[in-house]
Amino acid sequence: MAASSGNRLSRSRLAVVILPHFVIAQHSQYRQYAPPRGRALIPLHGITASGRYGDHAHFSNSWLDDEDAIDSFLYDASKIFTHVNTTLTTPCYLLSRDSSYTKSWTNAEWERHCQRSLRRYGRHFLNWHTSTTAHAVLPFVSLIAFWSAAVCFISERFPVVMNYLHKASLKSSLLASFASPIALLLTLKTNRALDRVLDARKAWGMMTRCSRALAGMACAYVAPTNGPLALLMCRYLAVFPWCLKGRLRGEDDEEVIRTVLPPQEAEWLLQQEAERPIAILSRIRCLIYLAQTGNEVSLPLPMSTHLHMGNRLHDLETVVGTCNRILGSPIPPTFSRMTSRLLCLYLLVLPFALLGFSSSVSPAAVVLTSTLTAYVLCGIDEIGVELEHPFPIMPMQHMSAAAQKGVMAQVQMMRSMPKV
Repeated sequence: MAASSGNRLSRSRLAVVILPHFVIAQHSQYRQYAPPRGRALIPLHGITASGRYGDHAHFSNSWLDDEDAIDSFLYDASKIFTHVNTTLTTPCYLLSRDSSYTKSWTNAEWERHCQRSLRRYGRHFLNWHTSTTAHAVLPFVSLIAFWSAAVCFISERFPVVMNYLHKASLKSSLLASFASPIALLLTLKTNRALDRVLDARKAWGMMTRCSRALAGMACAYVAPTNGPLALLMCRYLAVFPWCLKGRLRGEDDEEVIRTVLPPQEAEWLLQQEAERPIAILSRIRCLIYLAQTGNEVSLPLPMSTHLHMGNRLHDLETVVGTCNRILGSPIPPTFSRMTSRLLCLYLLVLPFALLGFSSSVSPAAVVLTSTLTAYVLCGIDEIGVELEHPFPIMPMQHMSAAAQKGVMAQVQMMRSMPKV
């Protein structure tokens, strides 16, 4: 009787050990090997505790005792800043000599930006020639200036034209009626563009926070029993912001992926048809499942920890969805088309209206007024166009680096914490 109960107990223990591996095999395309008793679980693709990848490596239970694996992760992640030379890791090219939104600000930039009005206005005026907005609208403003000069020349050479303009003089109230809808369209478009910039910046802030939180939970809850699995999660979290940046800017992220991820993991990610940020999140979810199920030498994650990690992963999916929405759905182009048409009509009629006000208006005044008006209105419209697509002007290189450094900092802090 005792032997029979002992056999049943042995079979039940065997079922407890085998069942998680069977479930894992059904939910993962990668083979999972059960290590001998007393050794830690060999992670996916045979990553060893030394950070090198092989099929016959053995390592310690505690990842804190294995400095080589942590150093290998930190070294591979830091190579993004030193060895990877692509547009993905290069700061934004839309930089001006004055303060710019295309780089992360420090206290020095804020102090310079919040100077007294006289110094601030003087600096902005003297740096006018370096303005990217001025360079963008310069061709059209020059065209309006040339058009105004041509209208003045024709009116002086042909007095009949001047007499007709005086008879068909445009009153100031009529010009104001033209300017009002233009101002309304510019205001609506600029406000919506600013909302898109704010949404994108909030999304990237959430991405940095959630990546850091996930890395911290992986180091605190997964690493003590399965260090290689936690480090693999951290590697994916370190790559995630760069892949999201590459997706939003159309840049190649293959070199970054091959630098940080193990060879077979990198090949798997590069072969996915889905967006790489989505594929990374799916892979991290699979790793969280492996940590939650546990094995014969590592305890499963508590259900509350598993739920918290799942919530942070859901937040990262929300970030990807928000960025895809901003990228794929612009402000209705009707706004841009209507604004452009009204601007062209208003600026083309403006020289005739100025000449028709009074015969004492000089051609130089007409050209100067038309040019400045074109610069102001077209400059505001250009700002709205730039803000409508926020990703090229956001400091995404600095934000991606900050998110990656947050993941690396969690690993470094967990290793350097005093033992209790």
